Amino acid sequence: MAEFHWLRPFWLWSIVPVIFVFLGVWQQKSATKVWSKICDAHLLDSLLVHRGRVSRTFGMSMLILGVLCLIIALAGPTWTKIGVPIYQHMQPRVVVLDLSQSMLSKDLAPDRLTRAKFKIHDLLMQANAGQFGLMVYSSEPFVVSPLTDDAQTIDTLLSSLTPDILPVDGNRLDHALEEVGALFTEVGMSFGDILVLTAQIPSPSAVDAAQTLSARGYHVSVMPLLADTTASSLFSPLAKAGRGEVVMFKDSPSDIKHWLSLSRNTQHYQMNQRDAIPLWRDDGRWFLLPGLLLLLPICRRGWLERIKT
Repeated sequence: MAEFHWLRPFWLWSIVPVIFVFLGVWQQKSATKVWSKICDAHLLDSLLVHRGRVSRTFGMSMLILGVLCLIIALAGPTWTKIGVPIYQHMQPRVVVLDLSQSMLSKDLAPDRLTRAKFKIHDLLMQANAGQFGLMVYSSEPFVVSPLTDDAQTIDTLLSSLTPDILPVDGNRLDHALEEVGALFTEVGMSFGDILVLTAQIPSPSAVDAAQTLSARGYHVSVMPLLADTTASSLFSPLAKAGRGEVVMFKDSPSDIKHWLSLSRNTQHYQMNQRDAIPLWRDDGRWFLLPGLLLLLPICRRGWLERIKT
């Protein structure tokens, strides 16, 4: 009970006018006292109609206790916290980064890989962008981070991503896309967006993998990391199969913002039990029923007259 307090303490001020009202009623002279001044005592019992045996004190006590219970219920006494689950906006996105040796080409200064990291950084810094995951690939895919709300952690890992950390070289985007599908399935997501950062023209097997993902509800877009923008049309089959877009590489974050805008109109929410918000439980309900029961006799005809006699 050390944490006891009121959720709506301003309702307690209503006790003051209630006290004055009941004091005024209590100080009023009863009908017996009024008639006793003009009528003999032995005739008074025959003149007055006695409305039951409920004493004036008992009736007033019931009224006072009933009103006090209702005021306490309105003031909201509380002493316990409960966890309330929240609904979290779900917009899962996975970035697939080509980490083959071709990403070290310097047609984009200082090199393609560095520019790709800058793009990922711009993406992770966007506010309210949903959940992110990061996967790199060469001949085999490797999950750097599963889907998470902690974009800062992914951002700190970018500097360590180089082709040297992978055991073999190659370029199997199809394997990476298949792994992304498995990643979404593991977390129970039936929708999501995928952005591929690569300079290699997608193979037919990669296009087929993108089409498979789109049939399952995942959209695949691609950002060609090439200085020659005329070659971007060669990436269209992948984007078309994945029901995504070819996002043109730009020096500003506008390309990233454009990709995010493609899916921000979708509204998906999921109950998050893990990050429940602790809220004070309103225990005023325990005083509501007693208050109503104590005030129930008011509904009887003539009951208010009894407390005056």
